[in-house]
Amino acid sequence: MIISKAPVRLSFGGGGTDLPAYYERHGGAVLSVTIDKYFYTIVEPTKDGTVELVSSDYQLHQRIPDMEKANLSDALKIPKAVLKRYGVTGGLYMALKGDVPTGSGLGLSGAVTVSIVQAVATFKGQSHDKAELGRIASEIEIGALSRPIGMQDQYAAAHGGLNFMTFSRDGVDVTPVTLPEGVLSGLERRLLLFHTGASRDSASILAGQKKSTEASDASVIAALDGLKAQAYRMRDTLAAGDLDGFGRLLGEAWDFKKNLAKNISNPEIDRYYAAALAKGALGGKIAGAGGGGFLLLYCPPEAQQAVIEEMTEMGLERLPFCFETGGAQLTLDHTGNFNATITPEGYLLGMRAVVSRLDKEQIGRIADTIWEARKHDRQIFIMGNGGSASTASHFCSDLSKTTLIPGKKGFRVVPLTDNIPLMTAWGNDAGFENIFYGQLLNLLNPDDVVIGISGGGMSPNVLKALDLARERGARTIGMAGFSGGKLKDAVEDCFIVPSDNYQFIEDVHMILVHLIASVLRERIAKE
Repeated sequence: MIISKAPVRLSFGGGGTDLPAYYERHGGAVLSVTIDKYFYTIVEPTKDGTVELVSSDYQLHQRIPDMEKANLSDALKIPKAVLKRYGVTGGLYMALKGDVPTGSGLGLSGAVTVSIVQAVATFKGQSHDKAELGRIASEIEIGALSRPIGMQDQYAAAHGGLNFMTFSRDGVDVTPVTLPEGVLSGLERRLLLFHTGASRDSASILAGQKKSTEASDASVIAALDGLKAQAYRMRDTLAAGDLDGFGRLLGEAWDFKKNLAKNISNPEIDRYYAAALAKGALGGKIAGAGGGGFLLLYCPPEAQQAVIEEMTEMGLERLPFCFETGGAQLTLDHTGNFNATITPEGYLLGMRAVVSRLDKEQIGRIADTIWEARKHDRQIFIMGNGGSASTASHFCSDLSKTTLIPGKKGFRVVPLTDNIPLMTAWGNDAGFENIFYGQLLNLLNPDDVVIGISGGGMSPNVLKALDLARERGARTIGMAGFSGGKLKDAVEDCFIVPSDNYQFIEDVHMILVHLIASVLRERIAKE
């Protein structure tokens, strides 16, 4: 499994000058910063030849048997375009999830494309630096998908941090902005973000701007020139440590931007903005192309409570955030190892992707095998090492006690992990590979059930005990991850978690334990 994430951004100044229609003739400049709201992409190989796409944001689940015939006009057009670029025609599962809603004005589509590009490139064994990620993502959105948008979002999501970006025919230059100590944290504390409750279609807004720019509309060109100049002034004002001056420039830039197209603002947005200024905000703007989404406000600390209360009273929801500097990152790489950048959302999204692919019918078969053991008064032995030893012990506890209903027969279950004196005796005298085998020698009968748990499916002591189980005519069940290892061939039924990450594997094994115990208790209750 691969998990990639890319942040969204706050564009302070210069937005609109990153469209080719403008910068190819006049040169563009944008000042922006990324925040700790991300778009996540999960990619896993599958055994069949299809491509499976799952979007939590759009509540879509598509199986695509032939990528050459994939429709690029629906909500999943970006992942499909990325897959086509990298020549992925099948054998892939992709899950997608964002921290912010679509149409937010925070550059989400750029983060989406960068995140997917990084995940798919890694899946294909390729590695891109941040500049390449921004370039490829821009080519996909602007070139392959013909979206009338700028390039700042893709480069911001790829690089991360506070950057001053310039755009020309020669390419894109991304320069991190270095500020005096305390200025960046001070800026972060003075910015407030509120969702207006309305989404907007940035493509339609930018398409109108693009048309006016290409036609050399004097007022639009003048406004874009002003926005570009404001971006330079904002950068220099921050570098001088003048935070309130920056806040006022934010408001001036918004006034410039409203001259680009008639639908950038509306009476409702103007009402929110005027109310915020009346309560002490020094400046602000609608994030992104305008028309809706998030309202960004610069507000001195002493006025923030009044502004927050006013915006809340008007029905706007605040989104707390922090600046981030990492840009596009792999939180789980192709080796199954987590990086330090893992977030709760990213981890849970990975778990969701794993759980969605479990074999539900196999879970039922395993529950049936354990049920039959109870029915015929057979013993159930469970074993594992390390985290799997804990799971084995927990499984025994749940089968023995959680399923117990007064007056009804329970399960005869034995944890082979818990008899420490006997385990250490066998380990010391006969070798560690015998610690479970030795215990079964005096206990195991035909038709008993032996369950072996091994994340990688290669534990010698578990495999040796299962060899004895087969010789004695016992029923055998395995719980593993990866591809099942040797365990899958040593048992009648092997539950394999479709993941190469031990944390996910062990988590899902515990889910299986709780699920089977719940199912069996329900059966006992209905007897």
